[in-house]
Amino acid sequence: MIANSMRNRMVLFILFIFLLSFLQGSIGNPVKNESLAPEVTDWPEGSTAYDNLVTMTQFGYRQIDSTANENARDWIASELESYGYQVERQSFTTNECNNCQNIVVTINGTLDDEWIVVGAHHDAICYSPPPLIGLTYPTCTSSGAYDDATGSGALLELARTFAQWNITPEHTWKLAWWDYEEWQGSGSSEGGGMGSLHFVEQQIPEDTNVTYLNLDMFALNWPVEMPTAMQLTGCDEDYWTLYMFTSPVEDWSYYEDRGLEVTEQMEANAAVLQSQLTEINSNLSHPTEWVRVIDDTKGNSDHYNFIMNGYAATWLRGQHQYIIEEGDTCEQTPKHAQTDSVTTLNTMAGGRTNVEAGLQTGLDVIATMALWDRNSTSDESAGEVITVQGGKGVTSIIAILGMLIITTVFCLAIWRQEKEIFSGKNT
Repeated sequence: MIANSMRNRMVLFILFIFLLSFLQGSIGNPVKNESLAPEVTDWPEGSTAYDNLVTMTQFGYRQIDSTANENARDWIASELESYGYQVERQSFTTNECNNCQNIVVTINGTLDDEWIVVGAHHDAICYSPPPLIGLTYPTCTSSGAYDDATGSGALLELARTFAQWNITPEHTWKLAWWDYEEWQGSGSSEGGGMGSLHFVEQQIPEDTNVTYLNLDMFALNWPVEMPTAMQLTGCDEDYWTLYMFTSPVEDWSYYEDRGLEVTEQMEANAAVLQSQLTEINSNLSHPTEWVRVIDDTKGNSDHYNFIMNGYAATWLRGQHQYIIEEGDTCEQTPKHAQTDSVTTLNTMAGGRTNVEAGLQTGLDVIATMALWDRNSTSDESAGEVITVQGGKGVTSIIAILGMLIITTVFCLAIWRQEKEIFSGKNT
């Protein structure tokens, strides 16, 4: 009888330890909210984006109306078709360009009048730097590695990933490679941004709400550390920053000075976009000092055309000269120069691996936004994930209750047995 009592106490102790461990596991490791981060089969890779940018540079000087430009956009279109997309070639002409063409693909969402457009430009330019900025000459050519093979290569990797996901988004997504972003120099009769301007003015139906995400010159940004050579010139920063220059919340003066009449809806959309980007960066554990969402007060890329037409937009931008103030020694970019090459990128970043890491930061931001935008009510795979995760939560509660009941019943049995033993000793 005494031996049985000792055995029962040992079993009770083991049950107690098991139940305690189970409870700690359930409380300390809650089920991840898959409604915000559903399972996917793939994720965009900085290494693949890097390979894409290298290929872009190998076409040569991608100035508008050039064979290199045409070959580069043909390659982009071919890659997209291999992923399963139907490619739109949106041709246009201007005073300076007779054969310009945007490359666009569409991922249909459940809302056909709510768009998210992600864009990068596939052209390149070379001209003299300040103080005599904009002088073009025959020997000035550029492979446009940083400006903007980084954006074009990254966007192509996002397109590949989205095709693999096969997730129905809530918004309709457009991925666009713009032609003629670059100003053609001081002798030009017009400014740059012509490809995105054509899209904004000719390709967006009336009453369509658009959010635009611009990828132009990034990779030289967090977590890429500042080179020692630049620190010796007076730069005291640890990393290059990834800026997200976004439709303003506070300061609209740059756009108002250029004729934009800011509405309450524009202000509301800007606040929503800034908040969403901030939330995404927090979710990805990006340091706020080095990955920053701030008001755009500069324009100077394709996002400008979207903001000037009333749409919320942001520009993901890494190292860039005079980004904050004149004479900023931390931000001297090789853009628009013969030195804008893969070799220069690798040298400034400290190697290919670091360039890939810088690209990955931007890829993660856009991919997370896309993942959060998938429509769970219409997507079967997402619905399955939510059902499974919800079932796991219910199962955990039932299991805990079951363990408590078993332990309670066993304790009562031991108590009765102990009572009988105690009564026997007293008779």
